[in-house]
Amino acid sequence: MLFKRNKVEEPFFEIEEEDDSFSIDKIVTYFLIACTIVITVLTFFVFYDGISVQKEQEISKYISNADELLKESQQLVEPLSLFAKGESNSYSMEDAALHSLRQTISAGQALDAPKEFLKHRETVNALIVERYAATYTYSLGERSRGVVEENFKKIEDLKTLENTTLISALEEAGLNYKVAEDGNIRIFYKSYKK
Repeated sequence: MLFKRNKVEEPFFEIEEEDDSFSIDKIVTYFLIACTIVITVLTFFVFYDGISVQKEQEISKYISNADELLKESQQLVEPLSLFAKGESNSYSMEDAALHSLRQTISAGQALDAPKEFLKHRETVNALIVERYAATYTYSLGERSRGVVEENFKKIEDLKTLENTTLISALEEAGLNYKVAEDGNIRIFYKSYKK
């Protein structure tokens, strides 16, 4: 009997079977990917926080400048306001007050308001212009207490509108605020300064 020999050919290269368990290389790779993701997320949040702080500081600067202009214009018309309320029997008009109010109007128009505060800036400017108009009307010889009272009623309406537009702008900007009993508004914002 002849035996036939079957020749078994071995493959030219060996195929390794993949092991389902994690190798140290895979663990390190996944760990590095996870660290990269965490660092990217943290960097995003720090960057976003920096932008929001900068935005809040710009808003704070605008509100401070607008408030300063409103106080300045209020101070300039305070004697006329006392005359309108009947707390003073006379008011002497000074050209310097009109000139200062014109400068305040120019400063109000030059206010750089963030986009959420554009309507508020318009109201601030309208209030300053109305104060100027009341003073200017008086300077032209219209010294009737009734006319002055009417002008100051318009000013009071604009002051209410200014508060309303400020609150809606603060809400639109997402800032926290608190309205005190006396009507003053306290605004809370972030800052990196100590």
